Amino acid sequence: MTPSSTDTEPSPQSAQSLASIRAEIDRLDDALHDLLLARAALVERLAASGAKRGTPYRPAREASIVRRLLARHRGPFSKASLVGIWRELLVGMTAIQAPFSVVVWSPAPGSGYVALAREHFGTAVPIRWVRSTAQVLRAVALGEAQAGLLPIPVDAAEAEGGAEPWWVSLMRGEASGISVVCRLPFVTLRPDGAPNLAALVVAPTKPESSGEDRSLVGFEGPAGMSRAALADLVSGAGFTLHALVTHRTDPHPVLCLAEVDGLVEADDARLAALERLGAANPSLLGAWPVPPPERAFAPSV
Repeated sequence: MTPSSTDTEPSPQSAQSLASIRAEIDRLDDALHDLLLARAALVERLAASGAKRGTPYRPAREASIVRRLLARHRGPFSKASLVGIWRELLVGMTAIQAPFSVVVWSPAPGSGYVALAREHFGTAVPIRWVRSTAQVLRAVALGEAQAGLLPIPVDAAEAEGGAEPWWVSLMRGEASGISVVCRLPFVTLRPDGAPNLAALVVAPTKPESSGEDRSLVGFEGPAGMSRAALADLVSGAGFTLHALVTHRTDPHPVLCLAEVDGLVEADDARLAALERLGAANPSLLGAWPVPPPERAFAPSV
């Protein structure tokens, strides 16, 4: 059966309507592009003014922007796509202000950490991978990269392929000026094929408040002290404890890394309280904006 012309060709009214819609889409694309160019010009002007000190990479600021957009978003366009667009935009704007690259710990090709970094930092940012966490810290400390991706701390140091976990270097001040500033993934609703792992990002900057944060506090506990007793030290000092990681090398003091609620400042009285309770050398290793929960990516009408 041969289809009639009415089956294969749109009616004049439909064709006119389609052309009109496409013209409006083109107009909106141009308007979006104009706004993007205007934003880039504003960022360039800010960079030239010298008003912004240090690295232009500001993960707390980026997190607050993304949270605000998620809260106001409406309609059928996916929130995960929205975040992806803004991640590309934010990293592109960062690169206008200064060179920006990322070094990633990856114990083997295809481990997923490079894919996780690419998801967060976008398609245009130079990313290289190294096999040791020490190489990541060294590259960031020397300015060879402006951010480094490291594994989530765990009790087993050998999981990183070394005798000591990477965060011990931060505790000892061996990576001066470097802090934990971000946790990935920031998009917690994971689609099929997305890297099913997590990581922390370090950078040569101090963490800032994003409005909802968690901090890392390092300290030394008495040798042989149980995990429960160490956790009690943290809680007794007034912190809300979320996780505790330890590194034991008997008979030496146990090295502890506590993930606590909020952004902890260097003059926080709870650090002194922790020391009074028996913890030695409490220090801040960084903080990160809390990623939005999965429900934040649910469709909004």
